[in-house]
Amino acid sequence: MKEFMQYIATGCVSFTFSCIFYLFFSLLTIFPPFNEQLAVTMLFISIGIMLLIYLTHLLPIQNPFISRLLEVFIVLIVLLVAIVFFNMVPFKSVYTFYVLAMGLLTYAIVIIVLFTGDQADAQKINSAIRTHKKEKSDEENN
Repeated sequence: MKEFMQYIATGCVSFTFSCIFYLFFSLLTIFPPFNEQLAVTMLFISIGIMLLIYLTHLLPIQNPFISRLLEVFIVLIVLLVAIVFFNMVPFKSVYTFYVLAMGLLTYAIVIIVLFTGDQADAQKINSAIRTHKKEKSDEENN
């Protein structure tokens, strides 16, 4: 269940930051204005990326570097397909560059958020182990 919730959280973080980045580029008049249809499209893109990444996690890939590289490849391919099929932005090199940069920044933020969450979980577990060891030691000394 924790793994499923992690994918939901990852999807939410990626959708949120994708929208923030798009709004930023829209305010700079690099991208067309942000609207409801685009928000729904970006939601489907985020879900699609998360589903594909989930499927790659089912593959027997042991090397974390290869796994991350495959995830980045998925992000870039899905965004390129989305530019073409959803007409998010005009299919020109400058727009494509910004969309791909936005995707890579979002991916990096998601990885940082996941790492931070994993670190917090590890600290909680280590604290519980230390407490348990101390209690056990105190019992043996008494």
